[in-house]
Amino acid sequence: MSDIEQDNDSLESEYEALLSFMYLSPVGLVRTNPSGKIDMLNPMATQLMMPLVKAIGLENLFETLACVAPELRNLVTSFRESCGSICVNHRIHVTSAADGGVVLACTIVKVNDDVLITVLTDISCQVATERRLRQTDSWLDAIYTVVNDFAVLGLTKQGEINSWSPSAERLTGYSESEAIGETLRHFCNLSALDAHVLGEHLAFAREEGWHSRDYDCQHKSGHHFFAQAMIAVLREEDDEFSGYTVVFRDITERKVSSENLADLLTKDHLTGAVNRAHFFNLAEKEFARATRYRQSISIIMLDADHFKLVNDSWGHPIGDDVLKSIVKIIQGILRPADTVARFGGEEFVIMLPNTNSLETSIIAERLRSSIEASGVDAGGEEVKITVSIGCASMTESRPTLKQLLVSADSALYQAKSKGRNCIVDIGDI
Repeated sequence: MSDIEQDNDSLESEYEALLSFMYLSPVGLVRTNPSGKIDMLNPMATQLMMPLVKAIGLENLFETLACVAPELRNLVTSFRESCGSICVNHRIHVTSAADGGVVLACTIVKVNDDVLITVLTDISCQVATERRLRQTDSWLDAIYTVVNDFAVLGLTKQGEINSWSPSAERLTGYSESEAIGETLRHFCNLSALDAHVLGEHLAFAREEGWHSRDYDCQHKSGHHFFAQAMIAVLREEDDEFSGYTVVFRDITERKVSSENLADLLTKDHLTGAVNRAHFFNLAEKEFARATRYRQSISIIMLDADHFKLVNDSWGHPIGDDVLKSIVKIIQGILRPADTVARFGGEEFVIMLPNTNSLETSIIAERLRSSIEASGVDAGGEEVKITVSIGCASMTESRPTLKQLLVSADSALYQAKSKGRNCIVDIGDI
């Protein structure tokens, strides 16, 4: 056999070995060009992405993942090196915890100017374990902190302070005589809108045995500080509920230093809207509150009309400016308790707690008309944009977040079918 034939056989064997590795690999492997066009993927990658595949098919990685990870394309286009890791174990939340909590870890490596290799790994079990451990960690934080960082006090069954310690006086500035008989709201700086939060905190503690959350507190002298409050149920020897024990820990320094990190973890890096993963965390809490107190809650799904045409005509940088402009307008209209999240490439979801169908329609029209009246500068020319909006409100037939999102998405589809730049409100139907 000639040397050339031996070399060809060797290359063929290596290629077969590579194909075998990709086929049998327990992680998803995808080879694409820099624009995301797929030219090779293994069965695991197909399995992991198939739930996200729409009518366009599994042809472009970024388009397939756009509904859950719109930031991937921007991460790739902003990477200027000739080769290297673009992102490592970037988490993609495919579904919320209530819907099974599917989470993928995504690593993208630039091999050269023409080839990207993406590795997708299902880390759903790992993330679920992390969620269960977070509350335990908050207790451990309190146990191992120094004495000067925390205060202990007691509450009656009704939530009134019935025991006060020197550490509580040091932390809040209030004496025992000033505190006894008051509620935690005496030094927790809560707005009228959030007045129910303390009652909710006590209710969660009764159900779970204990519960923790952070508060913006006000010292008697007037200065503000952040505190982590852990409330545990107190029981007698016969297991009868008799009140609560509260541990307050000053976390001001940690709170301030972690704000930038929190933004990175919870916000869409382009628009500043809440990201998809954090939206589901917030929504689960809001739906628990709405169910408990029998309050209404509404969802608005908003999609930029003909956005692909904007990118094709003006380029992605102008498209990015359009998305940022839309979010800025939305944030200027929403109330403090409302949430706007980037749900996909040009799709946004808005959560409106304690809001009925009529109120939602009014807010939706303000959003639509304000965005229509705005424009984005593109080198001396103005780019105009409109949006289609779908609205749905919580009813007995739609009591869950998933059902409400499906209804709002259906309404959004109807708005697009009617010609775009309009609102369809399913309301109380």
